[in-house]
Amino acid sequence: MAARVLVAIAVVAIVAIDALYLAIVSSQGGPGEPPTDTPLVVPFVAGYEILMALLLAASLVVPPAVRPALRGAAAAGLFVLGILALFSIGLGDIIAAALALAATVLAVRASRGTRTWLSLAAAAIVSVAILLGGFQIAWSHIVCQPAGESGGSSAGLFGGSSYDCKDGVLTYH
Repeated sequence: MAARVLVAIAVVAIVAIDALYLAIVSSQGGPGEPPTDTPLVVPFVAGYEILMALLLAASLVVPPAVRPALRGAAAAGLFVLGILALFSIGLGDIIAAALALAATVLAVRASRGTRTWLSLAAAAIVSVAILLGGFQIAWSHIVCQPAGESGGSSAGLFGGSSYDCKDGVLTYH
């Protein structure tokens, strides 16, 4: 019963964090300001958080042997996202990850064995790989506006790059 409560609180927290994140992002910028050059980042982060909430919610209805993997995947993904987003929504994600981790520990204690640990490790690795791969794609997808100038640097797992946009033309440095 305690694990169900932890999971339920984590799911509600993730949905609230996601809503807050989207509200913060939508309030930035104003009329007449150009949209961001990296339009995939916000939808990716919001979607990833919803995926983590869905994994946790699904862990409430799957067989006990599958619960550690789903909860561990969500805990790992939320923790890494929390570290990467520490200056915005990260603390909330880390708290949700701690709740998911506590629920994971309870699920592991109920379903011990080598298979449990292997599935837990594999799910956590896949979850973090999806996060990092998604960020790499989102950060690398730069869209220049048809008129005007912008520029900056894009983050990346293997190093970022500087870019300039001028009248719809993208130039990397």
